[in-house]
Amino acid sequence: MSPDTEDRDEPATEIETPGPVLDAAPDLEPIEAEAEAMVDTELEPIDEVAAPVEPEASPAPAPAPAPIAAFAEEVREAVVRLGEQVGRKLEGLQSQFDREVRAEANRERIVDRLHAELQEYKQDLLLKVQRPIFVDLIQLHDDVGKMAAAVAPDSEAFRGTLESIQTALEDVMYRQGVEPFRAEGDAFDPRRQRAVATVPTADPALAKTLAARIRPGFQAGDKVIRPEVVSVYTLQKGE
Repeated sequence: MSPDTEDRDEPATEIETPGPVLDAAPDLEPIEAEAEAMVDTELEPIDEVAAPVEPEASPAPAPAPAPIAAFAEEVREAVVRLGEQVGRKLEGLQSQFDREVRAEANRERIVDRLHAELQEYKQDLLLKVQRPIFVDLIQLHDDVGKMAAAVAPDSEAFRGTLESIQTALEDVMYRQGVEPFRAEGDAFDPRRQRAVATVPTADPALAKTLAARIRPGFQAGDKVIRPEVVSVYTLQKGE
């Protein structure tokens, strides 16, 4: 074997030797330990973040009712304002209703008064037109009564006829709303009676009282057409 061949074989033998590779294997343990330490270090924040998720350790939901209470207060205030507005509206409607009721009652009173005035006007107008006729009939009634009173006692039939005529005249006037009357009491009433004669008296108690009822009065409703004709006592003055 030549020297050149020996020189080339020796380096080849050194390359194939696995010695250095076997010697590096024990160095893996420190690397694995370092990797585990790094993994543990990186996992620690995960535990810290996950911890608040546990329900037992998180009191955060406790302040939640504050917005609900505020909303409830707003709702209550809105209901109060709405109630006040409704109350004002109802008061306005009640006032308007009361005004309408008063106005309607006032209108009814006006209508009733106008109706009464119209009826009174019609009656007054009718009575004004008919009064002359009634006055003449009353006068005829009085005259027939005087004639009947003046008939001789032996002419009872004629007196009866005159009295019948007098009654017929009363019936005619009655059908037109006119009827005879005599004022109540013995005191003289100048509104419903007319004194055509006076009778002196010394008794003060008889003064201004009726001495005699001469002819009846006649009225239409509460309107006197002809007052009752009477004589009245008057107090006689001492000499």
